[in-house]
Amino acid sequence: MMKKRIMKKRIIAILTATSITFAPTVSILANVETPELEEKQYIIVTEDKEVYKEISKEVMEGITNEASMLEENQIIVAELTEKEAAALDKEKDVFVEEDIILSGSTVEDSIEELTLEEAKKRKQEIKQKKREALEKLEEETEIKNEEEPEYEWNIQAVNADDAAEEAAVRKVKVAVLDSGVDYVTGINLAGYVNFIEGEEELSPIFQDLTGHGTGIASIISGNGETGIYGVNPNAELYSVKVLDSENKAPLSRIIQGIYWCIEQDMDIINMSFGTSVYSKALEQAVKDAYDAGLLMVGAAGNDGETIEYPAAFQEVMAVAATDPKAEISEFSNTGDELEIAAPGEKIRVASFFDGNQVTHGTSIAVPHVTGAASLLWEKDLTKSNEFIRQLMTESAKEIEGTDECGLLDVGYAEQMYDVFAENFDEEKGVQEAELPENTEISESFEDVNTDETYVEGRWSGTNHQAAVTTGSSGLGFSSTAINIIKQGAVYPDQNSNWSGGKVHPWWHGRWKTHDKTVWKDANSKKEQDQLKAQGKYINQDVNYISVLEMITEIALTGGEIKSYMTYDYFSGMDLRTYKEIVIDINKLNYSTILSSNTKANRKYFLYGCAIHSITDAFAHSTTQSDGTKIEHIGTPPQADNINYYAGRYKMAVYTTGYVLKDLKNGVYSDGEAVLKGIKKKYEDGNPSFRMLKIKSYLNINGYNNTVLDHLNINNPK
Repeated sequence: MMKKRIMKKRIIAILTATSITFAPTVSILANVETPELEEKQYIIVTEDKEVYKEISKEVMEGITNEASMLEENQIIVAELTEKEAAALDKEKDVFVEEDIILSGSTVEDSIEELTLEEAKKRKQEIKQKKREALEKLEEETEIKNEEEPEYEWNIQAVNADDAAEEAAVRKVKVAVLDSGVDYVTGINLAGYVNFIEGEEELSPIFQDLTGHGTGIASIISGNGETGIYGVNPNAELYSVKVLDSENKAPLSRIIQGIYWCIEQDMDIINMSFGTSVYSKALEQAVKDAYDAGLLMVGAAGNDGETIEYPAAFQEVMAVAATDPKAEISEFSNTGDELEIAAPGEKIRVASFFDGNQVTHGTSIAVPHVTGAASLLWEKDLTKSNEFIRQLMTESAKEIEGTDECGLLDVGYAEQMYDVFAENFDEEKGVQEAELPENTEISESFEDVNTDETYVEGRWSGTNHQAAVTTGSSGLGFSSTAINIIKQGAVYPDQNSNWSGGKVHPWWHGRWKTHDKTVWKDANSKKEQDQLKAQGKYINQDVNYISVLEMITEIALTGGEIKSYMTYDYFSGMDLRTYKEIVIDINKLNYSTILSSNTKANRKYFLYGCAIHSITDAFAHSTTQSDGTKIEHIGTPPQADNINYYAGRYKMAVYTTGYVLKDLKNGVYSDGEAVLKGIKKKYEDGNPSFRMLKIKSYLNINGYNNTVLDHLNINNPK
């Protein structure tokens, strides 16, 4: 509450400093001729409520963003012509600027034609091998949990290995203002919000379309489950998605994200993006956030020039990147605004589907500082943002060759915490006595693998596509393949023809279709009548396990539906669902979807679609333990809330890993992968939720286990 009162006081002070009197009948834009002129999106900031109302009326038809946090701070985002913008900008105490874009700091094989008998025989052989593998399955986590953690060089370089030994009583709330953070095994994600229009339906597992935000989040709070340890695994991490699929965002969306962080009482904002263009509107948002008690950490930039915004603002900690030799990286921007540096080259981070990759950039340096700030703040949340900021800068190690900033040293900051607190004047926000100098010599990590390829830390546009082809995914696939799989995984939510979960349940893991129209695509009137008599055209069950098998087997052919692939070829498949999937896949125009329409790319894309379908089953085909359906109600909706019966999403992520192993092995995926995912999570105890028809669907598919007796429910309440 204190931060909100401070923020409101700050806004009132600014907006009531001067006043403007407008005659309600007079239009500012009345004499501006605007025919045939190109419109752009502008940000209009007013300092008087009456002026805000008048201008809002003037530009009502052009308003493009009506977010409450913008309205509360008297900010208008609208499309205007250049002349209209200039006319408004001339008004007293009104400033207008273009809503600029900010960028994130970072031969086909022939397919054999089989007869139906040959295809069925081959399928049975594969299923038998899968069943045998399932029986011999030994959980990989047992051995891993007993091993000592292995910290990457960057965590050692900032003296943060073993820094967070015990969970904090009150966790620090950290917002990653970025491209989104995927719900993956290795990151403890507390919540998320997506400000990208048209992405409201994206699954929490597939929020990040570039990998940028997920990688950054892993440096802040990676828990080591997938091999990546962050600075503070105890941080309460929130994904605030503002960057799009090219790691870009209009300025207004960044501002919207900042005000969301203020309203949600975040403690720290990680901002691994930048622009060389000054913005008064962005500066005001940053000032409001700092006055509200938030600490902001920003990327210096990667072009070797001056510090970018928002890092260049006084209220933001500007972070430079260092190399394994503890020297400022050649690409890192430098200047008087720099406050601290952290490792930013050859950094291994988490990636899609529990994988990892190696990257660099000032984007990747920032989360080291964010993680350290959260760790130090846990000690006493009554300390100010200025206290934490100065503690980190004053305790930093010296960097050879520069006096602009020092290298983050988490261990020394913790060691000096009490001394610093004794001499820090919170009221004045200054340290009254210098800390003992950090005389530790920065360690040089000469043995870092310099041959490993890595992706750029500030991916954007076509440069992103070029960079990721050289990345290391950690899953045995090229980064190009992983990106195509991810493209397929989000397609069912982004394609308007597939996005209706109740009408197209096979793409969204739903156990039943609610389409009440008569099935008209039967092969004959007789067949149609038979289906109608059986009631199979209304509220028909959909075996989501059979859907997984069908889509992945078609994927392995590069999207070609073979003659032997009849509906009864797939265990548990019904005629209607089969025909709908065939129609949907045959309508796909790969040349417009994929940058390169090859069999391999079609395979990866369709496998991604199948991953979406089966992971959605853990959201849309689940109930509470008493059978109450988990629905799309509430904010966020129950079904998509990662903290609402959280085991659902853990199972989904584990299942994804096993599905990808099938893809890597060149075989279709089916109930085996799902059962493995269930068993891996079920080790944590009796699941508090239930899955609809999971036992019968897996049994029909050829798999069974006693765990299903506890998880299964046949009908919801």
